[in-house]
Parts: sequence; structure tokens; C-alpha cells
Amino acid sequence: MSSPDGPVPEIRPRRVRGSAAWRRLVAQTRLNPAELVLPMFVREGVNEPVPISSMPGVVQHTLDSLKP
Repeated sequence: MSSPDGPVPEIRPRRVRGSAAWRRLVAQTRLNPAELVLPMFVREGVNEPVPISSMPGVVQHTLDSLKP
């Protein structure tokens, strides 16, 4: 069997998939919720936050509603 990148081996060792520790060690992507950014939408001319229908739980804020 062959692919555009060259021949495909008949035997494919999977030793790095043997345990959860190895899988974590060789994982290419690690995503932590603490690293995500939540966008804040500000809208002028409104008196109270306005829900965004296509994004449940997200609102367009007023300048006053963003202040702590």
C-alpha cells in the first residue's frame, strides 16, 4: 500500500498509546478552560444589557454594566 507521502508501514507500533500518562506526555494540544477568553460586547445607546439571541448566555453590555 502507498500514500502520497510514501509507503505505509504494515505494522504501526502504538507503544505511546499504552497508558494515560504516555498519551498526556505525547499529546500535541492541551487546552485549559482558564486559558480561554470570553469576549465582552458593549453597545452604546441602551439602558440595560441586551441578550444576543445567537449566543445564549451572552449579552451586549452598557458602559455602566461593565463596571465592577
